[in-house]
Amino acid sequence: MTVEELRSALLGKEYPETVRISKDQTVTDVDKFLHIQFIMCEQWTKDIAKSPAYGRLLKFYEATR
Repeated sequence: MTVEELRSALLGKEYPETVRISKDQTVTDVDKFLHIQFIMCEQWTKDIAKSPAYGRLLKFYEATR
């Protein structure tokens, strides 16, 4: 899944107040989380699959499907 596909799949939807994306990660401000992760992906210059922000977006996507 590309960053653009994630962007269209995740933005513009309503989410619960908190979203647990893994055992040790809970998102408490979804809008801010998504905003920052997409900025970090845009600034990543290496293979996007190795980006920590991209990994967090994938986890968020899986947790909210």
